[in-house]
Amino acid sequence: MDQFLQLLISGLAIGSVYAVIALSFEIAYEASGVVNFATGQLVTLGALIGASSMAYTKANVPVSYAGTLLAMAAVGVAFFLLVFQPLRSKPAVTIVIGTVAVGIAIQNSAQLVWGPLPAATASPVGAAVVQLGGVAIRAHALFVIAATMLLIGGVYLLLHHTPLGKQFRALAQDPDAARLMGIRVTRLHAVTWILVAALAGIAGLLLAPIWFIDVTMGDSLALKAFAAAIIGGFGSIPGAICGGILVGLAEILGASYISSAYKDALVFALMVGFLLVRPQGLFGERIGQRG
Repeated sequence: MDQFLQLLISGLAIGSVYAVIALSFEIAYEASGVVNFATGQLVTLGALIGASSMAYTKANVPVSYAGTLLAMAAVGVAFFLLVFQPLRSKPAVTIVIGTVAVGIAIQNSAQLVWGPLPAATASPVGAAVVQLGGVAIRAHALFVIAATMLLIGGVYLLLHHTPLGKQFRALAQDPDAARLMGIRVTRLHAVTWILVAALAGIAGLLLAPIWFIDVTMGDSLALKAFAAAIIGGFGSIPGAICGGILVGLAEILGASYISSAYKDALVFALMVGFLLVRPQGLFGERIGQRG
């Protein structure tokens, strides 16, 4: 039982990171109709910038995290100006291909700047261990779960209890109608990509103390977060959260009780199972059509 509790908390921690990445996917899709296949590389970039900031500021966590988020916001603006805005009148598949190209460019640029060797960074809560009964739990795992809950609560308040959130939801429903209602669609798209990049950066910051960071880790992260979005129901923010948690639990519990060699296969088998039995996902609509 103690081992199961330890695995459960570890699964919730890594699942929380997948949920944040899937949330980045969902917000990009909801606001602009684009599946951002550079999300994994944005997560990697956030982790690398965070590690460099921690080293430069001598582990000053508030300054390091604030600097990383500002840097990721700038990346979001650049993404909007260089990719989305020039291609927004093109078919959606063209923009998707543009995100793939940017992801490759980010990965190659990161390798030039940081090199191919993996890096490690310290947790903001240090190497502390929390005793829960007879189970020793890394404090960082609890920090990740708590930070994710606060982040999700903040995103919910932003989308449902602020004027900006109402504009976001109007844009997701019908961009043309939103424009006719006086909403500054271009500015809102820019804010969307800032939020998308910032969420990816936060995921990178949360993940960095758990895994060794390397420039290629974004590919597997994006695939698992994409699987989480499909399991939860693509286009559903609550679905992204639940899907991320399920993927994290499947990965950790599967690796422990079946085999670590098949942990990725178990995640994608779960995704295929949902596609066969409930293709709309946990929270998706049975029949849906974007405006």
